[in-house]
This record gives sequence, structure tokens and C-alpha cells, in this order.
Amino acid sequence: MSSSIYGKLALTNLKNNRKTYIPYILTAVLTVMMYYIMDALSRNSAIGDSNLHMILVYARAVIIIFSVIFLFYTNSFLIKRRKKEIGVYNILGMGKRHIARMLIVETGVTTAVTIGAGIIFGIIFSKLMYLILLRILNYDIRMDFEFAMDTLIYTVVFFLVIFCMTLVYNLFQIQLANPIELL
Repeated sequence: MSSSIYGKLALTNLKNNRKTYIPYILTAVLTVMMYYIMDALSRNSAIGDSNLHMILVYARAVIIIFSVIFLFYTNSFLIKRRKKEIGVYNILGMGKRHIARMLIVETGVTTAVTIGAGIIFGIIFSKLMYLILLRILNYDIRMDFEFAMDTLIYTVVFFLVIFCMTLVYNLFQIQLANPIELL
């Protein structure tokens, strides 16, 4: 098969399954955004080694655990809804290797969209959260809003790892199942 067919097929699948993909993409964008905001606040150099810094580090750890669980849960819901479609592809003669390539392209597209949108919204709303934090603290701490490249890199790497793990899980699910089970 031509390699361009996987991209076309993946985009068609994303468009046809938008009722299941839109909630998945929205939850992933919100998860990326929450992690980015918390990571940006916890890495703000003006906080120092205060109790607030420790609380933000713990909150970041909670969001990491929440992100992994939540994205795996929504992904398992998504793959469960798509098993019939994948079974039809398999019965119609599409091999598991070709289905895997299609899933890789779909995951790549959704990963790029969710990480990109999540970081953009994270940058926008991190300033808002920064201002809310200053308001809650009654401006006791003088902090300057700063864009941290470390936060951007950690966010991209962390969510790339999560999406790669969900892709491996999806591929494992497809590889183990026979076409009849998928239907």
C-alpha cells in the first residue's frame, strides 16, 4: 500500500468518528493545559523555596498521576468504540500491520493537535492563574510572570510519552484480538 493512503484513511477516520474524537481531544487539551499551568507556576523562579513552591510541586505530581490515568481511561473508551470499525477493516483484507500504520498516523495527528492546543491555552491561562495566585496571596510575594522553556520542553516530552504509551496499548489490543472478537 502507498504510504499516503494511511494519512488519508486516518484523516477520514478522524472526521467520521468526530463524535468520539472531539471529547477525547478536548480532554487531552485540558489535561495538557492543566499540566503546563501547574508546571509553569511551580518553576517560577520568584517563588523560591517557600511553602508555596512545595505545594505547587505536589500539585504538579498529582496532575501527572491524574493525566496518566485520565488519558488512558479516555483512550480505552475510544478504542472500545472503534473496535468494530477496525474489525471491518481486518475482515475486508486490511492486515494488522496496515491497521497499525493507520493508528500510528491517527495518534500522531491527535497528539500534535492536543499538545499544540494545550500548550497555547496553557500559556494564555498560566498568566491568568498567575494573577489569581497573586490575588489570593494578597501580593505578599513579588513574582514576575516568565515564560519557561523548561516547562514547554517537559510538557511536550511528558505528553509524547503518554501518547506513545496509549499507542502501544492500542496496538497491543489490536494485535491480540482476532477479527471476530473485534466485531
